[in-house]
Amino acid sequence: MTVQHHHGDSSGLAGRNRTLRKFLEVVQDIIVLGLCMALFMAMLIKLFHLGRSMLAGTDFSVVIADILFILVLIELFRLLLIYLEEHRVSVSTMVEVGIVATLREVLLKGAMQIDWRQMLALCAFIVTLGVVLRYAGVRLEEPGPSVTT
Repeated sequence: MTVQHHHGDSSGLAGRNRTLRKFLEVVQDIIVLGLCMALFMAMLIKLFHLGRSMLAGTDFSVVIADILFILVLIELFRLLLIYLEEHRVSVSTMVEVGIVATLREVLLKGAMQIDWRQMLALCAFIVTLGVVLRYAGVRLEEPGPSVTT
């Protein structure tokens, strides 16, 4: 039994794969644009509610929680914009969102109302995110070929 390879077919397959990849990237960009529009609408709605609640004279902690929530939405929006521009997910932006969202939850519940074990876990989580944020962009450079003369 003989196996014959047709080299002409492989270039056609590569062309189809490239076309399929471009199509899927366009579909993915459309999905991300839809998410951007949804986040933008959510920010506008939350901003409207924040303005209304401030005029009504609500509790200060509710206002702070709403502002932090809007900041989380802004960071998520920025994350989607970075994806649209560079077609990659920014780890540092995701970590910033995680830190702000975690701190928002602590502020909502109040630090004194949280069990000490939960607070310890939250502190470890925030410190871990801080370490990831600090060292996320650091890559060890591989030594290139040395040039001798």
